Amino acid sequence: MGGASKALKAAHNNMDVDQVHDLMEDIAEQQEVANEIADAISNPVGFNTGIDEDDLMRELEELEQEELDKKLLDANPAPINLPDAPASRLPAVSNRPAKVAAHDEDLADLESWANA
Repeated sequence: MGGASKALKAAHNNMDVDQVHDLMEDIAEQQEVANEIADAISNPVGFNTGIDEDDLMRELEELEQEELDKKLLDANPAPINLPDAPASRLPAVSNRPAKVAAHDEDLADLESWANA
C-alpha cells in the first residue's frame, strides 16, 4: 500500500483544484465540438431541403396510374362464349296480313267516329 500512496502523491503533486477545473472545462469544450461535428455529419447540406410531400405523393400516384394503365393495356380479352347456331330450319313466314287489315279497319272506324 505504500507504493500506491506514493503514486497518488506523485500524481497529485503537480495538480491543484484550479487545474482540475480548467481541465474539466477543456474536456467539456471538446465534447461540445464533437457534438457539433456529429450534428453536421448527421444533417448533410443539400439533402432534405425543399422537398414537398404533396409533390412526392402526386408523383407516386402518377407512377401507380402508369403501371395500372400498362397492365390494363396488356390484358388479354375476355373469352366470348356464344351459343351454337340452330341446326334446324326456321318455319316459313306467311305473307298474310290478316291481323293488320283488321287493325286498319278498327283504326278507320275510330277516325270516322272522332271526325264526326
